[in-house]
Amino acid sequence: MPWTESHMPERLTLTQNAQFYREDVALTNEAIRNILDAASDNKTLGSVFLIDQIDAVRELEDGSQFRFSLRVFPTARPVHFWGEPLSDLIHALILIIQIDGYVAVLKKSCASVTEVLERYLTPIKSSELTASFSDEEAEFQKIAMRNMTVSERAMRSKAYEAADLKGLLSLHAAGRSIPYFFKLKLNGQVKTISAQSGRVVESSERKSLNDVVKWVRLQIEQIKNPSGEKEFLEAFAQMVELDIVWDATQPTAALIESSFIVDNLLEKDVPLIYTTKRGRSFELTGKQISALIHQLEKVYEVNPAPGFELNGTSRSASLKKNKNSISLSSPALRKIKLEENGKERTLQAFINKNDLITISFANPQYMYFMGQCFKDGAGLNEIPSLLKSFVAIDDLALAISEKGDYKPARKKFDANSVFGIIEKHFSKNDYVFCDDLGDEWADHIAFNKKEHSVSFIHSKHGDVSKSASNLHDVVGQAIKNIGNMDLDLRTFIRKYDEKILTNYRDGTMPRIRKKIPGDFKIYLTELRQDYRFNKRCIICCSFLSKALIESEFGKLHRGVRVPGNITQMFWILSSFVHATKEAGASPIIYCRP
Repeated sequence: MPWTESHMPERLTLTQNAQFYREDVALTNEAIRNILDAASDNKTLGSVFLIDQIDAVRELEDGSQFRFSLRVFPTARPVHFWGEPLSDLIHALILIIQIDGYVAVLKKSCASVTEVLERYLTPIKSSELTASFSDEEAEFQKIAMRNMTVSERAMRSKAYEAADLKGLLSLHAAGRSIPYFFKLKLNGQVKTISAQSGRVVESSERKSLNDVVKWVRLQIEQIKNPSGEKEFLEAFAQMVELDIVWDATQPTAALIESSFIVDNLLEKDVPLIYTTKRGRSFELTGKQISALIHQLEKVYEVNPAPGFELNGTSRSASLKKNKNSISLSSPALRKIKLEENGKERTLQAFINKNDLITISFANPQYMYFMGQCFKDGAGLNEIPSLLKSFVAIDDLALAISEKGDYKPARKKFDANSVFGIIEKHFSKNDYVFCDDLGDEWADHIAFNKKEHSVSFIHSKHGDVSKSASNLHDVVGQAIKNIGNMDLDLRTFIRKYDEKILTNYRDGTMPRIRKKIPGDFKIYLTELRQDYRFNKRCIICCSFLSKALIESEFGKLHRGVRVPGNITQMFWILSSFVHATKEAGASPIIYCRP
């Protein structure tokens, strides 16, 4: 019997990979056609559909019915490694399955349908997808998460992987982390959930249309009947409605997740075409692309309403609140075009479609990430705990430089320099080393057997300021070297022999600033093997005033609006404290009174 279009769906073999939506209003045939038209916008010119079915009804073996719409069509995929126009002919698919007021979309190589789908449907939130199973029954094998910070120096993302992360992953500071990707084992099946797209993927062999529909129906039943046992996931930042956040506070800083652009465009050699005012077009060169990425990876402060303009951009740009999202508006980015799945779009549209804008707010409990708003599970309540990390040193108010007027003949740092003040402060320790410059783990490293401790001290001088810029460098240096605080004996003894035993900057000042009688290597071995051994990660900031910080952070704690740079300071310092504690070290912030 010859195959007709009604039989064509029988030929489908599909993976269990779908995005889920809710029908607020039942999809009309016109809406379905608009979605299919958008998906097939990259169909090869003059070609015909292999399948084109709208609102077909089909029955499963148990007698239940479902509706589906399907298009399969040829499309050309550009080949970017060839100098002249060249493309591969491939076939694209979009399948829309409707069951009980829910919609599952399966697609491959079609044009973007995100905007048109969200015009007619409401995406299922990641919190609904993760609520569809019990934490107790699931084995969390991998979690990728975004820290609630836009700092240029703080760690922004991290991923953990194990047979089951429950019980292994420290939930300290989890409230400040936004999980955006899960891989879990549930009832013997491996499933992944992507928060950004509302996508669920379950590993299996390819299946027929009917079998995929059974799987879709099972996912929908689980979404409709959430589990109450969420002790593990409830420790993380929780999703909140954008309108609630927008009514309560205002954006203060914005960051474009430029790594996504690098991974999905530049590393795949997708050409970026710039169009001038006169309509002339040319492909951006490597130097121009580097300059573009340099601009995109910066953190920009956001001016207050109504304009929400980005401060410090070389070209005008602003934020715009939409019904369910926040988008970036930039005339310069609209002039840069690229081709995606055979469809031309602007770089601005690419950024907004993929929800690459991350935004912090005047109330630092909130963050906008991957098109959704999240609330810090710990948030402002941890400000009193954060303030306990501050230690005021009176002499820092007298500091006029970081290292003083250094000359090769000098034997010590100026008394009114930050380095000199630190060495005075640690003069009762057993050993104090100056590790500044070269393979630098810290500016100073101090050992104290009485307190069973090693201290890594990172110093930065400046005038008293509310600016967050000075914090970037010193916090970045501290976080980068946290791993070195474990003091691998072989590695540190090599550093001791090759660097610490030399003089500072090839002058006459020994890098060993304080020592006690005896063999340091034996001392280090005994200290490191002591069960009471502890690590102290210290940033010394002469530009920070404890009184000023307590005042400004106190306003934050009370919900009083503060400038964006104060919010950034909170995020940066909070990131330092959490990263340090997570590494098993004690965070300490030296400042002036």
